[in-house]
Amino acid sequence: MKKGGRWLIVLAVVAVVAVLFLAGPNGLVKLIKMKHCEAGLEKRMVQLQAEIELTHQKLERLASDPEFLRQMAKERLEMIDPRDTVRKDTVQTDSTGYLQRTESPESDSSGR
Repeated sequence: MKKGGRWLIVLAVVAVVAVLFLAGPNGLVKLIKMKHCEAGLEKRMVQLQAEIELTHQKLERLASDPEFLRQMAKERLEMIDPRDTVRKDTVQTDSTGYLQRTESPESDSSGR
């Protein structure tokens, strides 16, 4: 075999090994993608752990603070506390056609 033919075979083998190393099923490209994915998952895990901690704190506060419980019920269930005053907003136009907002107490839900 000629000297040039040997170099060609060596070059072909090196090229095949390089392609497998870079783009094969366990290649460098896949490794880089997996590392990137792992970093994203770790970031999401930290966010979820923080969310879990806040939820635990909220549960403890709901169990121990009646005022906080009332506040959450008002927000989530759109409830009105009997101690609240209800106001009704009305919009009227003046003689020039401009909108004017007026706020008037509608009623006191506790009968005060």
